[in-house]
Amino acid sequence: MANSLTAASPTYWSDAAGKKFYKTQLFKSICNFGEESKVADDGRIIDRPYRSDVVAENYTKGTALTAQDLTYTQDLLTIDQQYSMLMYVDDIDKIQNKYNTVRLWSEEAGERLAAKLDAKVLYEAYNATSDLDSSDLGGTAAEGIALSVSNVYQIFGEANEQLDALNIPQENRYAVISPLFKNKLWQFIQGKESNLGDKTGEYGNIGRYAGFDLFLSANHTVAARWTPADNPTDEDTITIEGITFTFQSVMGTAAGSILQTTSMAVTIDNLVALINAGGVGDDTNYYSLSTANKRTVQNWVAYDGTTYFEVRIKGATSITVSGSVAADTWDAKYQNQVLQFGHRKAIDVAVQNKSSQTGVIDVQMASTVSAGKRGTNVMPLLLAGVKTYYVGLDELVKILVRTDS
Repeated sequence: MANSLTAASPTYWSDAAGKKFYKTQLFKSICNFGEESKVADDGRIIDRPYRSDVVAENYTKGTALTAQDLTYTQDLLTIDQQYSMLMYVDDIDKIQNKYNTVRLWSEEAGERLAAKLDAKVLYEAYNATSDLDSSDLGGTAAEGIALSVSNVYQIFGEANEQLDALNIPQENRYAVISPLFKNKLWQFIQGKESNLGDKTGEYGNIGRYAGFDLFLSANHTVAARWTPADNPTDEDTITIEGITFTFQSVMGTAAGSILQTTSMAVTIDNLVALINAGGVGDDTNYYSLSTANKRTVQNWVAYDGTTYFEVRIKGATSITVSGSVAADTWDAKYQNQVLQFGHRKAIDVAVQNKSSQTGVIDVQMASTVSAGKRGTNVMPLLLAGVKTYYVGLDELVKILVRTDS
């Protein structure tokens, strides 16, 4: 005997669709928005020129001094960050779906756009005057710090020293730390939350330590360096976050193909160019990635080291890389989380197209009937500028922490 009764059991729908968790955006807490009003209605560039220094010198009575040159230098914030996405919902689905599909995905779109801007702000660590790497804790320059419970407190001391040396005010210093960093700090203070003081109530704030307001983020930059032993040969590959790049002696049409030239430096140039073009190929030296992978690499920055290639992924905490040739290394000491310590309002942000009343990013919806479809296109737009002005560069510290810590 074999009963089959499943068909008699009803399926019930929850009152709400499954929740999603989004990255916390910190830029509202640490950035300066004072210039934003200037471009609220029009304009593209905000210039905040910086001044040359004058030097105090000895003066001898009756002896003329030579006038020192006074100069202003242009320093521009440009509204050049343009983020959007296109979503389509058919009228039949709007009628028959249990949930408000347009509203749910519009809300998610707002979170995704804000997270992209936040990642751009945290990438500003690369413009910092000061930096901390392994050499500051007795290791080798340009290598990441092997963070541990026994050395995590030193990061704060070193960062404070660098900011102090540049005369940055003690108050309003902040540290954007990763989950990895938080874990080491938590173990160091032995889980005594009182050692972090009171939380401020700001997005991502988890307390205060060594004079820094602590902000937890999983949206900073992570970097990795590939150093080939020599010029890649035909059909050699490297893979970054599941995206494969194939070096070819004769340019092919497979997605991610890179022309392998007679020069390692030029071959690396081609790889860098493809990534920094957002995965769009020139069909001569590199071939386009798939549509999905283009969307992924838009969050990457490729750095050309001539003899090595570095990829920086904005909005990430870890990175997965591999290659087909063992001698071509992805060395762990160069796989780093890039953290940002600094002084509040060092980074300027101006969002141009948000409502002055609600602060909500502009979302346009339009019928698709004219295109022969009964439905609605939904397309949000975030138009913004991010700039660390000249003086603000001294207010930031870039910190490299090995991802394998």
